[in-house]
Amino acid sequence: MKKSALYFLILIFAMQTATLCAQTPEKPKPRFTLTISGGADPYYKGMYYVSVIETNISNEVIREGGCLPLAFRAGISISVVYNGVPLKMDETTPSVIHLRKHQVHPVPCSGSISGHEAQPGGGPEGAFEDNLMISQYFDMSKPGTYEITVSKETFPGHPEKSITVRSNTLTIVVPEPEAETPQ
Repeated sequence: MKKSALYFLILIFAMQTATLCAQTPEKPKPRFTLTISGGADPYYKGMYYVSVIETNISNEVIREGGCLPLAFRAGISISVVYNGVPLKMDETTPSVIHLRKHQVHPVPCSGSISGHEAQPGGGPEGAFEDNLMISQYFDMSKPGTYEITVSKETFPGHPEKSITVRSNTLTIVVPEPEAETPQ
């Protein structure tokens, strides 16, 4: 009986030691950076866009595919803050309604829009750009200051090894409407 108790105690200490000595795997460094720019759309009054440039900083080719707009891709998060208050995506816009309806079964891709490829080391071949008409997803009709940041997970399907890469913050100031003067 005493031998069993001794073995049991040794087993408990061995398990605790193994647990204490076990190391968690280190999360990998990001393979890319995100940079955003944008502003008022030159063709459509009251519409605002964001260009997101993903630059490959790794030593490997990065390939990505998908036909969903940037706002609906796995691992992408778009933060819009209006005068210091976070905004939610406007679920009443036709763009959001259409994409929510087709999100489970997106339309198959064809041609060059089916994916991107970025060569190692940055430069023109080491980056790809996505454009997003941000005001189709967030209500930006009120005058004020809008701050936009885009985040992307390195491995959206594997949170245990994924890290979040954040872009710079883009500030868009929507001016007061001009008072109409009587003619």
